[in-house]
Amino acid sequence: MNRIYILLTLIVCQSFNNIQAQNNNKNHCVHCKMDIQDDLHRASAEKNNETLHFDAIECLINYLKLYDESLFSKLNVSDYETGQLIDAKTATYLKSKAISSPMGANLSAFKNEKNATQIKSKKGGEIYSWDAIKVKFKDSKFGALDHSHHDHFRPDAHAPIGIMGDHLHKKGGLMVAFRYMNMVMDGNKSGANNISNESIYNSFMVAPQDMTMNMYMFGIMYAPSDNLTLMLMQNLGEKDMDLKARMMMSNNMIMFRDFSTNSTGFGDLKVSALYGIFDTNKTSLHLNGGINIPVGDIENRGDTPMENNVKLPYAMQLGSGTFDITLGATFKVNANCMSFGTQFLSTLRTGENRQDYRFGNVYQLNIWGAYKISENFSFSCRLHGVTESKLKGADEELNSMIVTTANTNNYGIDKIKTFIGVNVAFPSTSSLKDLRFGIEAGTPIYEVYNGIQMNENLNFNFGIKYSVL
Repeated sequence: MNRIYILLTLIVCQSFNNIQAQNNNKNHCVHCKMDIQDDLHRASAEKNNETLHFDAIECLINYLKLYDESLFSKLNVSDYETGQLIDAKTATYLKSKAISSPMGANLSAFKNEKNATQIKSKKGGEIYSWDAIKVKFKDSKFGALDHSHHDHFRPDAHAPIGIMGDHLHKKGGLMVAFRYMNMVMDGNKSGANNISNESIYNSFMVAPQDMTMNMYMFGIMYAPSDNLTLMLMQNLGEKDMDLKARMMMSNNMIMFRDFSTNSTGFGDLKVSALYGIFDTNKTSLHLNGGINIPVGDIENRGDTPMENNVKLPYAMQLGSGTFDITLGATFKVNANCMSFGTQFLSTLRTGENRQDYRFGNVYQLNIWGAYKISENFSFSCRLHGVTESKLKGADEELNSMIVTTANTNNYGIDKIKTFIGVNVAFPSTSSLKDLRFGIEAGTPIYEVYNGIQMNENLNFNFGIKYSVL
């Protein structure tokens, strides 16, 4: 895990070396920063002896909304039939769904109206002059929304893979996702300080040594409308803990026994809804809400040196046993080559489970930033702060004097973690445009535990997303 974290750090550092080179690349659109790949829809503008390049006619028109057109000495668009640049002001424009343009506005240019009319008779659509098409683009529904559609394919359009519920889909959108999450814990802490096995044995018979948690998450997102996206997530969890028992023998000799416990099975089912408040080309805000359905096992058992088939402590169970409510919000900002976001989520427990306890409420804040290295890659940095209150109640089958994880006083945390990651996406013109990959690694930089708890070491997240519709 340490090697993975170091490798990702090196990737980020190398990426900074390529930033300046990319900014000077004439094959990138000035407006949307995408690669210029379609010679039949490209455009250009000249200002102060400098040529600005655009990957689509709609990018040029949207760019001119920000500046006085008289500042430009020449405006050119590509003739759809020949690929040659022609005067944008004398060209004739055809908007036809049968001819896709890079930014999704379905807008093509022709050197005269006769040629445009001939193509219209075959493809359908509407014909416009330069002045008429600019008037149409004053309505954001005609032009600006096409840009946000294209932004969907940016590698930094989604949050780092460790964050869920970060984006909405357009009406009818359907996406399936798989995530793998790994967390490694090693040693123990009391409050913010390390604590030795010998100190633990003053109060408990067993001291946890290390623990590995693997989670395989399967999710599906569907948008019944532009403002509402529904999400369903189910995980398969695996928890392995190594422990050391201090045992007093009949002859008053002390013996230490190493042993392990394991829990494997499905966790709780999570049903969520994301509701959009606003979404522009640059910023978006949506509300997060959900409910945790307690289908995960909370009665896992295992063998120990003291007793066989004993119920495992709270930390080794796979579910919460309670219907938990999640509420929060997600805010994102998109810049030319960068994106930023923040998400706050609160998980509120309702009542006690059938074992007469409930976990503490959880409050999480994520803040992240991402830089688009290229058309396919972006790197991200993320801070994750979490506060979890104490466990309430107690399971009567658990002996709180045996092991730290069976004592309810040893639950609840305040923690800040830092992550670095890479997202991979593909342009809208690629056959792989519906696929996304993400990888992320992180470690705590601040930890304060209630009582004695295991020390978290490294986190690793990997995910694949596929947009079906």
